[in-house]
Amino acid sequence: MGQIIHLHNNTGKVASHQKVILPEIETELLRKYVAYARRMVYPIMEEEARQHLIDFYLDLRKMGENKDSPVPVTARQLEALVRLAESNARIRLSNTVTLEDAKRTTKISLACMKQVGVDPDTGALDVDVIASGTSKSQRDKIHILQDIIKHVSQKHAGGKAPLDEVYEEASAENIDREHAEELIQKMKRTGDLLAPDKKHIRLV
Repeated sequence: MGQIIHLHNNTGKVASHQKVILPEIETELLRKYVAYARRMVYPIMEEEARQHLIDFYLDLRKMGENKDSPVPVTARQLEALVRLAESNARIRLSNTVTLEDAKRTTKISLACMKQVGVDPDTGALDVDVIASGTSKSQRDKIHILQDIIKHVSQKHAGGKAPLDEVYEEASAENIDREHAEELIQKMKRTGDLLAPDKKHIRLV
């Protein structure tokens, strides 16, 4: 009984601190605003805005010029930058995409890429992290592991590679056991690897 009263009192305290939060713009008005902007506003990009987006794109591409570097952006991302800049103008009901619209777009895009498009191993921007969930450095290590598994499998009957031996050779290639286990699990999920039992693996 005392517990019920205690819960009732807590519920009352929570309710007393709650307040109704209304949107800054009424839902129906916002819906009409968006519909009007999409139907009536067709922004044209100023030269300064266009050049800003191109420069931003080229600067990011330069980060991937080295053959061992991940590609931070692709042409698809440039198209997305243009669409975002146009949306910035459209939401202002403006038929002109200005330099400020372009700068706001690149600022938002860079912040987003830093949050979700960074290779956890290298800290470099890699568009593949966003597109496939696998960074270039991870793909490189997966290829190394595949070669190791293939090599170890050839030494054992049935083509089964003992996990302990795979981990040992992976360590010699600067892939620690924890990382190797993670990559092996990824390969199992993608169907590139089979585990006949708990102690062996083999390539498909």
